[in-house]
Amino acid sequence: MKGKVLVLDDEHDVLYAIGKVLERAGFEPICIDNPSEALKKAEESDTAVIDIKLGDFSGIDVLKRLRERGITIPVIMITAYTSPENVIKATKFGAVEILKKPFDLKDLLNSVEKVIPKKRKKSIPKEINGFPIVGSSPKMLEVFKMIGLASSNDMNVLITGETGTGKEVIARAIHENSERSGNPFIAINCSAIPKHLLEAELFGYTKGSFTGALKDTPGKVELANRGTLFLDEIGDMPQELQTKLLRFLEEKKFYRIGDTKETHVNVRIIAATNRNLESLIEEGGFRADLYFRLAQITINVPPLRERKEDIPELISFFISKANGELGTEVEGIEEDVLEKAMQYSWPGNVRELKNVVYRSVLETKKGYIKHLPISLSQLPNQSLEDILREYIKSVPEEEIGNIPSVFEQALLKILMERYGENKSKIANVLNISRNTLRAKIRQYFGKEGDEKGHSNTRKA
Repeated sequence: MKGKVLVLDDEHDVLYAIGKVLERAGFEPICIDNPSEALKKAEESDTAVIDIKLGDFSGIDVLKRLRERGITIPVIMITAYTSPENVIKATKFGAVEILKKPFDLKDLLNSVEKVIPKKRKKSIPKEINGFPIVGSSPKMLEVFKMIGLASSNDMNVLITGETGTGKEVIARAIHENSERSGNPFIAINCSAIPKHLLEAELFGYTKGSFTGALKDTPGKVELANRGTLFLDEIGDMPQELQTKLLRFLEEKKFYRIGDTKETHVNVRIIAATNRNLESLIEEGGFRADLYFRLAQITINVPPLRERKEDIPELISFFISKANGELGTEVEGIEEDVLEKAMQYSWPGNVRELKNVVYRSVLETKKGYIKHLPISLSQLPNQSLEDILREYIKSVPEEEIGNIPSVFEQALLKILMERYGENKSKIANVLNISRNTLRAKIRQYFGKEGDEKGHSNTRKA
């Protein structure tokens, strides 16, 4: 016998099917439809398969009770309801796998085979709150699992993803699900603050340390003590400040500007970027040791175009939210309009979708959304010639001669986003030499490869 597998589900057909598959594979299934009985049998089991929805009961509550009793067997959750809250909770309480119904019984068997030799000890987390994170696509399911994992420990986190994908929402979800949730969540955008002021914003300053320093002022690091500091657009942090941040990460100590006394704080760091930090490291724009310190856990948030199955759910969520904020009574969106939304590439990601929905709700006021903003509904059907014709209408005659360079610069920026600034690949795509490419990058972006942020232009 390979081991005992506890199976808890309130559907007897499901219990029977899972039990038979496990039995044929050499396991001893313990099939139970009652949570109380399952808790009694858990200690003699080697692993467990638990349904999240158990009539009036929650499988996550069963999982929590197991952990509270010190039972650390691997648990596989099965569910037809892969909401963000369910996935985050299950992962945080130590579920090793979450399978969405309907699933192939072979996949369940493979999961059991993979985890049954292992007995993992997990710390017992506290109750968690719900979050406005929407999505049930496979890629977002992985993101929710990572949020649960990051919430169960105190390691630094690096969140990557394009502009508008919701990186700060992910950071806040980690904080609110962690042991630090009762303490401050402080956010700072490294690209929005002038370089010469960023150090003062981060670490604070003493009275008289520079012109305008009229009193002792704590920085964001100090304000986040015992909580979480979110460093957005970390890729834009100047190198001299990267060195000071690295020292802080290593020692949890820092000096306010103008101070001779060190300040010690207990802060967790979550950083985010829409840039390719590995490429920046290769080009000398970002410290490798800082990268590895920040990326103890890495979460990549997929762009909306890679999880389009979440668009209907997101639209419904934003309609409901907009109704509450704007006092409108929009019930939904027409099918043909939804189809257009599904066809669009959403270069601005979830942020763009939210803005479009809010605008449409405001225009519709009541009933169903019957059209999208004109710029959105027409763009997918426009040819490149049409787009160029519309663009030229807005360009003064004396500037039309500059259009080729404008388009060349935009194309370079798009390709640098698509290929992660892999210059060999970009040069091959454009059929030019690497030297020519380097010259063009210097021409349009100054220092080689240091473009000023990333464009939200659609992929070519």
